[in-house]
Amino acid sequence: MNYNDPVELKESLNRTAKLDVDGGSVADFEQAVRRLQTHRVQVRVGFEVARSASHQAALLTVVNIAHRFALGGVFVDGDLGAASLIGPDMGLPLGEAVRKLGGTDGKFEPGLPTIVIGTVSEQSEPAIIVTFEGWRGGIVRRSSARLSEMTSVMPAAVLAGAMATAEAFSMLRGNVEAGKRAVGLSLWRPDASGDWLGSDSDGPELVALPDHLWVLGLGHLGQAFLWTLMLCEFPEPQKVRLTLQDMDRVSNSTQSTSILSWPGRVGERKTRDVGSILEARGFRTTLIERPFDGNFKHDGTMDPAVLVCGVDNALARSRLETPGFPFIVEAGIGHTSMDFSALRVHTFPSSGKRPAELWGERKTQSTIDLDRPAYRRLSEGKRNVCGLEQLAETAVGVPFVGTIGGCIMLAEVLRLLSGDRPDMLVDLDLRSMKSRRAFANSFDFSVVPSFQALPEFRSIDRSAS
Repeated sequence: MNYNDPVELKESLNRTAKLDVDGGSVADFEQAVRRLQTHRVQVRVGFEVARSASHQAALLTVVNIAHRFALGGVFVDGDLGAASLIGPDMGLPLGEAVRKLGGTDGKFEPGLPTIVIGTVSEQSEPAIIVTFEGWRGGIVRRSSARLSEMTSVMPAAVLAGAMATAEAFSMLRGNVEAGKRAVGLSLWRPDASGDWLGSDSDGPELVALPDHLWVLGLGHLGQAFLWTLMLCEFPEPQKVRLTLQDMDRVSNSTQSTSILSWPGRVGERKTRDVGSILEARGFRTTLIERPFDGNFKHDGTMDPAVLVCGVDNALARSRLETPGFPFIVEAGIGHTSMDFSALRVHTFPSSGKRPAELWGERKTQSTIDLDRPAYRRLSEGKRNVCGLEQLAETAVGVPFVGTIGGCIMLAEVLRLLSGDRPDMLVDLDLRSMKSRRAFANSFDFSVVPSFQALPEFRSIDRSAS
């Protein structure tokens, strides 16, 4: 990478490195990348990963996310000889699946941020303990009791893995509280009124999964949603139908935040890149490579009832209701060094504001600040001010934020299938989870999305060794 070329940096820079650039804590772009190259994370796994799909979901999510910001390596310590039960590499040895996602075998090393999945001996302190149950997922400290880690709601296990990577990132960034606290969320009741560790915030056993969806936007949020969906245990994956809509191509920077993107696919249409991964999982895809301009009507005889939106485009978002999808779930995340950890999820139709009111006629004010050491150094002797400004406008991103958003988006659909009211708005910041808010959507939804019924859930015995 040419660290002196703003145009190349815009296309190639790791979006997490931009956090230090825009925060003003590094002298240049190369120093920001070097800092990520010093980041290492280790994962310790217990016997549960051999026969629990949900523990495997947490592990695969941790590795997939963490290797995108811990460029020094993600090391997994434990027995990975069992077959992978879920995900894009189902049937392969779990160790091979981990390596394909960017992890490596490693023995425990004191001093590194440590994520623990399952039951292990000789845990260090601090340690990030992954735990989940029902619709709830998160992390606890080593001395705390874990949840049962039995769930039919796979997004809860994915959520726990994403929360663990967020905590590891906080440890790498010097947060003294990281690894010494409980942080989590109930996907059934995501507001702050209840304790996510308490059973009162849990929901019913999951009985169905959606199998016909329209996914608009295949960037950070769209790929996170699809990753979570891929890890769900569909009885008949060959009957899952997904319409994928996006116009963009994969760039070198895409893989830093988009968790279905990998090296070697630069220049491909995102629809085709992501579609090939979903097809390998057994799903059927339809690709649309044109703008979402509202100039079409939803056809209930052909189109899915559910639209999932993860685009960062105010105009497209303002038109979400125009085609007439019966149910829409939309998410957006922060994009600066100040709000990168913020996340909002909406559902429509809504008893609150409509998309056109939220995003229509919006005049976005520039938030770029070129008075940062890295930008000043890059601008020395440069005439391409336009390229520099475009680089500065590029979003800051960390992959775990989108993954948590993807879990919440899928959970809103699952709640609808479970007979619950979805939330009109979920508003949270990972750096201040106690301040999160959620408001029920009182719109009377009569739609029942296409679904696959799940067999009766059977848990594993966690007391076995």
